[in-house]
Amino acid sequence: MKDFRVYLALVLAMIFWGLSFIWYKQAFPEFQPMTIIFFRLIMSAPLLLLFSILIKKIRWPHLRDIKYFILLSLFEPLIYFLGESYGMLYVSSTLAAIIIATIPLFTPFVGIFYGEKLTLNNYMGMIISFLGVVMVVYVEGTISGAPIIGILLMFLAVFSTQGYAILLKKLSSDYNALSIVSFQNLLGAVYFLPLFLVIDLPSFKVHSLRFEDFLPIIYLGLFASTFSFLLFIQGVKKIGVAKSMVFTNFIPVVTAIMAMQVLGERMTLLKVLGIFITVFGLFMSQAGGFPKIRIYGRVVKK
Repeated sequence: MKDFRVYLALVLAMIFWGLSFIWYKQAFPEFQPMTIIFFRLIMSAPLLLLFSILIKKIRWPHLRDIKYFILLSLFEPLIYFLGESYGMLYVSSTLAAIIIATIPLFTPFVGIFYGEKLTLNNYMGMIISFLGVVMVVYVEGTISGAPIIGILLMFLAVFSTQGYAILLKKLSSDYNALSIVSFQNLLGAVYFLPLFLVIDLPSFKVHSLRFEDFLPIIYLGLFASTFSFLLFIQGVKKIGVAKSMVFTNFIPVVTAIMAMQVLGERMTLLKVLGIFITVFGLFMSQAGGFPKIRIYGRVVKK
């Protein structure tokens, strides 16, 4: 029964993260990307901070580490969310989830800075997953089409996690995952405040919006940026990083299924094969057991 609760928590976290790409699409008709990100963070940061204080898991940053937290938040959430949110203006939710799911394919190269070695499984998994992504991109019709800007923006988010991983490696020895997520979201809200005020606020017409229009942002803030991390961290504590990390490979599958049901995205056989080939490659690339800690890329350390 105890294992069932752990697996249920991890599955729910994956569902929330998979749905986040759907909620982005639902929010776009009424809100600009900067507005979505800013409100998502100002909901999440205080909740995570309060929770970590209540359960006495908070680890306040040392003065010497402030600069690392500032740089950490520069990569994620600032650059990551800029790439992800603006990229999703151009690509489908399914393609966005597939591209973001390739983060663990590139993260092992960060380990080279720390003397880690890549295995044959790592290389083979990277190649297989890349082929799967190409199949999905081809189905989307974006190899030679205009939305190449969307693909590049999504990969900006992917590569921002590599600089993030280097800094996270340094901080994770002194701070637990909950403290890191809380402070990076708080600093992220600070980063996005002036951007929201300058870029989105002049055209933000709250009086013309209904409560229903705010629901996707509320879902992003509460479920994708708060509850999902709490659930996932509990899973990591109970069964470890490696086993919990396997669950993250199902995020693009969740997104693809929900995008078809909710957004009416077309699901062809080639697209389905591309998704499963990508997921299979992700499993293979992680079979070597290299430790990874990602936050918006969804893997955290105990």
